[in-house]
Amino acid sequence: MEKKAKKYNLFHTKVDEILSANEFTSADFESATAKEKEAMVETHKSVSYWRDAVRRFKNNSVSMVALVVVILLTLFAFAGPYMIPYSYEEQYRGSMKLGPFEYSESEQMAKQTLQDADAVFSTALMPGSLNSLRKGDFAFRFQGKWYQFTLSRTMRSGYLMIQADEAEPLFTVKEDDFVAGGSYDKTPVAFTVIDGKPTDANVTIITMSKSIFPHVFGTDSAGRDIMSRTMYGARVSLLIGVIASLIVLVIGAIYGSISGLIGGKVDFVMMRIVELIYSVPDVLIVLLLQVVLQTPLQIWFDTSSIPLVRALSTLGVGIVSIFITFALLYWVGMARIIRGQVLMLKEQEYVTAATVLGASNSRIIRKHLLPNSIGQLVVTTCLQIPSAIFLESFLSFLGLGISAPMASLGSMCSDAIDTITVYPYRLLFPAIILSLLVLSLNLVGDGMRDALDPRLKK
Repeated sequence: MEKKAKKYNLFHTKVDEILSANEFTSADFESATAKEKEAMVETHKSVSYWRDAVRRFKNNSVSMVALVVVILLTLFAFAGPYMIPYSYEEQYRGSMKLGPFEYSESEQMAKQTLQDADAVFSTALMPGSLNSLRKGDFAFRFQGKWYQFTLSRTMRSGYLMIQADEAEPLFTVKEDDFVAGGSYDKTPVAFTVIDGKPTDANVTIITMSKSIFPHVFGTDSAGRDIMSRTMYGARVSLLIGVIASLIVLVIGAIYGSISGLIGGKVDFVMMRIVELIYSVPDVLIVLLLQVVLQTPLQIWFDTSSIPLVRALSTLGVGIVSIFITFALLYWVGMARIIRGQVLMLKEQEYVTAATVLGASNSRIIRKHLLPNSIGQLVVTTCLQIPSAIFLESFLSFLGLGISAPMASLGSMCSDAIDTITVYPYRLLFPAIILSLLVLSLNLVGDGMRDALDPRLKK
């Protein structure tokens, strides 16, 4: 006891010496008041999981640039076709094998014609092999109004010219009578103003005002605009990528969550099925499925009267067979990832509590397991999109994907291979769009992986 007392007194003596040396008093060691404690607490705004993920994604400059590229390519694919006057399937016989920003002789002549008119329609610029206007009723739109006129005979080659500064005259100009100096043999054509829109009895023609939109990417051997076909090809690739990824998401999430939650023999059998599918060469099965499904699907589309089947038939046999291929083969990766997440989550207390309270397996999966695996679901789905796009382009390149005349980036690359030494731009433009699309989507997926689960960041 005496030793303890001596140590206690020695300790306090040392403390007093330290306090006196540093000019501390006993009041400095009194308990803080409630106001002082509150003043010391730094308050921060509560940040949700998704808000924090968005913040981390924004800090990733590479993924942000890739996201901007994806948005621009999406606008190019879906809004671009409405901004140019060309369709992916229309063939302009007078504009075959044009280079980027080149004009055909007919387009050059139409440009000169526009110097003396406010709008012009040229039979030489009509899509298709027949460059003439048959006799009958026609309608066109000019300065917000619809006009109708009748041709009493077939106009095989010529122009319909409109000049707004006069009393709305409409002229027919034969191409043979066109003179470079600007003189025309103008034959008036009677016309009337239409109230509202033209009827089905009138054939609508499209007039060109002030300028002729160039073929920015050039044209192919059939006279089809490459830029328009590239836009539609990018649209097809994006749609297939998104829909196929959603199919993989649904099948893989359900399969993996059931396998992981039930466990035991069920999990063993289900995982052996996954390994069996993994062991089969993907490319071989994809090619076999494409060949085998072509004819049965076409017969089904032609004979079925079900509205859903008729809607699928508009997509084409190639696109539907690609969806079936993904539904049969490409969900195994998603299933494995979700199974791993479920094996980890099912040991949590809230899952145990739900089980004790009598919740069914389906409710536990829907309400507890899948919502807490949302990060992995989003990341895996985003990374599946470029894989689906690449597979579709690969199959279309081999001639097993999109059917003509629908455009696909892969089929466009395949068509351009034969003329790559003469017309390299035919391969260059769709290949660049495809490469940018796949690369940007992969970078966005990597950024989302790092943002949603920072532990996976390397």
